[in-house]
Amino acid sequence: MRVHACSVALRHTSISAQDLARQVLGAGFDGVEIWAPHAERMADDWAALPLRPNVPMLSGYLPLGTPAFSRDQARRLVALTARWKAPRLRLFAGGLGSGSTGIDDHCAILRDLRVVADMAQNHGIRIAIETHPGTLADSLPATLALMHQLDHPAIGLNVDILHVWEGGADPIAALPALAPYLLHLHLKSVTGRDRLGVFAPDNIHDPQGSRDGICPLFDGVLDYDAILRALPDDADVSLEWFGPAPMAVMRADLARIRQRLARKAA
Repeated sequence: MRVHACSVALRHTSISAQDLARQVLGAGFDGVEIWAPHAERMADDWAALPLRPNVPMLSGYLPLGTPAFSRDQARRLVALTARWKAPRLRLFAGGLGSGSTGIDDHCAILRDLRVVADMAQNHGIRIAIETHPGTLADSLPATLALMHQLDHPAIGLNVDILHVWEGGADPIAALPALAPYLLHLHLKSVTGRDRLGVFAPDNIHDPQGSRDGICPLFDGVLDYDAILRALPDDADVSLEWFGPAPMAVMRADLARIRQRLARKAA
């Protein structure tokens, strides 16, 4: 299993490309999932580094299914992903929950996803749609329906374990159904279901937002010992941390993951 840091953890710092590479490599991660604002700002400096981590995925944003979506914007994001030599581009399946999306909006999101997927396929990149509330992939049934509707060779899933659980499914029981589409996974945890609101985008990207409920991977409500045992041995996973002391916490979680993977292999 390849375990990566998420640069979004450092979204409220002014970290440089050199410092990001040094910290990720120094912590022993297999790579770093690059957040789109970091990717845009750091591209030139990152390319000039003599030693830099692998980048398995670029986490991007597009206003899919809305009048704000443009092919030029999508083309730039795909090109940025290719520039970082990342094989995957993470996107959200729109900004409306599956149960509240009308047929026209639903069709528009699918249309725009296929447009971006065609662009990505031309660059050898795959689109990893994230399982996430407030999107067309907000529950296990909705996610599987979306994959069947899209049926595109360049489209798969970034499975966020916490959000699969938030959507009402047992993540371990859901994995076999998700496996045919699995490209990447996000790992994070929370102290209880009543604290899931902490991950709302307006809160989590606010420097003054609440962090109540965010906790290290093995200290939360999800059983990550069992989850790690259920994940494929060749999986790419990223530690998505939004709380304080990001590198210290991700590094500690990485050490605990390595211990558990060693026991799994024994």
